[in-house]
Amino acid sequence: MLKPTKSSLLTVIAVIAGSLGVSFLGASARAEDILQKQGSLAPMRDEYLFEGESGQTVTITMASEEFDTLLILLDPEGEEIAVNDDYGGTLNSTIVTTLPASGSYTILAGSYSGQGGVYDVSVRPATEFEQAFNDAVNLSQTQNYPAAISAYSAAIDIDPSKPEAYMGRADAYWGQAYTEQGESFEGPQSLSKESRDAIIADYEKAADLLDTSGDSDFAQSLREQVEYLQTGEQAGEQTGEPQLSPLDLLNNLEGR
Repeated sequence: MLKPTKSSLLTVIAVIAGSLGVSFLGASARAEDILQKQGSLAPMRDEYLFEGESGQTVTITMASEEFDTLLILLDPEGEEIAVNDDYGGTLNSTIVTTLPASGSYTILAGSYSGQGGVYDVSVRPATEFEQAFNDAVNLSQTQNYPAAISAYSAAIDIDPSKPEAYMGRADAYWGQAYTEQGESFEGPQSLSKESRDAIIADYEKAADLLDTSGDSDFAQSLREQVEYLQTGEQAGEQTGEPQLSPLDLLNNLEGR
């Protein structure tokens, strides 16, 4: 059970009553301060506590349709042990971690941009898929794309119904091609046929799964990437709209 606690806030209120006579003392004169204090205002965050056991692997999620979430996890000593902003191609946050000790852990739920709104926070034992997928995400973040591709494949083998695993693997193929070719990477024509076919297959599978779950807009954006891979033309190119470079496209995919 999550237990909310109150964040510490510093509030200074000065109330001045009565009459105050002021005389003109010249432009260089400075009135004596009525109140002068120094404080520190931390970003607003909600705190939640949960009990964990040493060696337990948990998944902590924070999701909102109204703002970009931010999750921080503190150990029983109050030390930060994990933080996440965006996860799995979304603006929601997820931490998958193995707890180092038994005790009370603190979740700090916040907003990356400082905006607020309605959100959901959950803590649960991590599933086998979540652990495999998290391994793949971490490998992609370190640009170890060959290992990431293998890890995403392992996650898909565990649960083939998750579109994020197919999207992650496709993005890892993109990343592998770009890091290998550097500035000479020019787009789909720079991909090997094997890589291009693998990316197309993953995007098409993810799009089908997204359609099934009701996320047709996201599915359509993936199908536009499939068209780009097949034709070398981005959606809107024929209408004269501004086009993205291959690197911009890759960055957009990784930061969805």
